[in-house]
Parts: sequence; structure tokens; C-alpha cells
Amino acid sequence: MKIGILTNSYPAYKGHLQSPFIHELAKALAKENEVKVVCPYYGKFSKKKEIVDGVEIRRFQYFPLRFQKLTEGGGMPSSLKASFIAKLNMPFFMISSILKSVKELRKCEVIHCQWTLSGVSGIFVKYLFRKPMILTTRGADLTLKNNLLKTIIKFIFERCDFITPNNEDHVKIIEEMGIPKEKIFPIPNGIDIESFKPRNKNVMRNKFNLPSDKKIILFVGWLIERKGVNYLLDAASKIVKVIPDTLFIIIGNGILEEQLKSYSCELGLREYVMFLGAKSSEEIPYWMNAADIFVLSSLSEGRPNVVAEASSSGLPVIATEVNGTPEIVEDGKTGFLIPSKDSDAIYNKLKILLENKKLRENMGKNGRKFILKKGYTWEKCALNYIEIYRRLV
Repeated sequence: MKIGILTNSYPAYKGHLQSPFIHELAKALAKENEVKVVCPYYGKFSKKKEIVDGVEIRRFQYFPLRFQKLTEGGGMPSSLKASFIAKLNMPFFMISSILKSVKELRKCEVIHCQWTLSGVSGIFVKYLFRKPMILTTRGADLTLKNNLLKTIIKFIFERCDFITPNNEDHVKIIEEMGIPKEKIFPIPNGIDIESFKPRNKNVMRNKFNLPSDKKIILFVGWLIERKGVNYLLDAASKIVKVIPDTLFIIIGNGILEEQLKSYSCELGLREYVMFLGAKSSEEIPYWMNAADIFVLSSLSEGRPNVVAEASSSGLPVIATEVNGTPEIVEDGKTGFLIPSKDSDAIYNKLKILLENKKLRENMGKNGRKFILKKGYTWEKCALNYIEIYRRLV
């Protein structure tokens, strides 16, 4: 089968953290199908045309590279909120995406759009060439407050053959828009359980020259408002006063990076927080193995892969109870679910875990068992999509 994937975000190179899960899905699909991806071009780090892991990739440039701000960083919603230039990019992005999609995907048998706004280009391909189209919602695209965008989103949904949110929370939101239930099929993401698995903590700490006598709390994600890292820093400022042998590691970059570094210094955390910038997706599993606890302090999510990856790595997880996150955290068994925007809740759960090594170890083991029991693999994820493709074709 010839599958066309249309996405607003895709890795520019192997190990790039720009939505690596989309490539993992494409790679799994490409084992028995022809897969072509249309996505943005990121400049010197990427090629406009290449084949990676059996996936044919075609990238489009939508603005002079030094002024491309819409798809870089922490995603389109965050970029639009933070940058006037990103807003200026938007119409050029949409035109470039439509033209590239029409050119590259006309021979595909089914069009699979990732994130809602990519459905605009998908609609052109669908009606011009009479192709079936499905759309996967993944995160902040359904939490937008703008009424015009909500109208556009509903317009796109009404023209999809199927909508496949990656979490159950999005199912409710889509149904509330008046979309028939029979068009909605939730399909969870997969994870690489062979990469994200328990390893010797001391070996990993030696690998990264990390102290062996510290309790390490890890965050991995974009440094944008939606990830709520400021609340984690607030909790850290309280934790270090009662449990000083702690170290917080922040992996990721984004539009708030410098602001968060300054805030960390204001809180007196210079000795307790390491901002390491972005690390490759191939390196992230080893950083998880070096940590004791994983924290995700998001204000909204889709169904965050990073939480499932942390559990698969044997880490206890503290995560905000938003959107699809409760689907992958068993509260009190594999970690703790907490309210968003609540630094006291982060502090309280961190204190419990930091003071109880046995609880940390048990939650980590339970997390690995939970992921294996659920069978969250990319192969299973791909088979679920192929079943829908076949129904449409």
C-alpha cells in the first residue's frame, strides 16, 4: 500500500527531537508498505529529499530560512503565541504545504495527517485526487482557545474519513464538536521498549560524569509555557532546603530557555539545577537510566510518549493529570498524578519519593511491567493504522 504522511513537524536528522515519534510510526509502516512523508525543511540540518529507514521524505521551505519561526522550537501553538514573525510565516507555510502535498502525494492510496492543521493540506489532496484521509490529533492542537481556529478545526474534522486521536481525552473533545462517534478511533502511540529499558544506574552516571551520591530528578521536553517547567523549579527551590543532596536535570530547549535559566538563578538553584539543552533521541534513554525520578509538569498534553518511556525505563513518574497522561500513569503504583500549575503538589510527591528508596524502586518496576502489559510498541501501533487504511482503500 502507498501511504502519504503529512505532518507539521518531523525530525531533521537521525536523533533530532523534532517529533521523533512520527518517524517511528513511519518506519514501522514502511516495513510492509511504501511510505512518503511531506514535512517542513529545517535548513542546514536536513535535506529536502532523502530516504531514511525505508521512509521517503520530502521537505518544503516556506520562508527565508533565517526567518522560519513557525515550526522550529516547541511546536506551532507556542511559536504563534511567542513570535510575530511566526504569525507572518503562517500563510506562507500553509501555501507551501498545500503545493508540496499536491505534488508529492497524488499517487498515494491514503493520506494520513499528523496534527489538526496539517489537515488543511490533506483536504486539498483528498478532493483533488479523491483520496481517503485520516487525521491523528496529538497534543496542543485541541486545547487552542481561539474561536477562529476552533471553527477551522471543526471544518477539517468534518471532512476526514476517520480521526485517530492518540488518547481518550481527545475523543471527548472531538465528540463535543459534533463529530460522529463512528468516525473516531483512538490509537495510542508506541514506544521503543528495547531502547527504553532499565540499565545499571552507576554505569550511566559514570558515562555522563554525574555524581553518584545525588538523587537525580529528570525533566525532558520543550522549554515552553505549556510544559510548566517554572512550577518544577518552584518545587525544586523548596526540596533542596529539606533534601539538599538532590540534583535536577532539565533536558530540552525552546523559547523560554534563557528565561527559565534566569528564574532558576533567582530561586538560588544554581548548584542544584543543570540545564543541558537538547539531547538526541538516541541518548535520552541513557539519561533516564541515570535518574531516580522523572517529572512532567505540563499544563496540557496529548498522550506524552516521554512519560511512557520513563516508565519503560524503570523510573517512578510524577506527572500532571492532564488530557491523556492518566492513561499511562497508575496513580500510586507507577507514580503520582498531580494537578497542573501546582508546585506544592510536585514538592509533596517529590519529598515522598526522595525519602523512600524502596517506594521509588517498586514504582519503577511497576511502571516497566505496566508498559509491557499494555503492549505499547510501534509495530502494534502501525498494525492498528493499517487496519483503518485497508477499510478505506
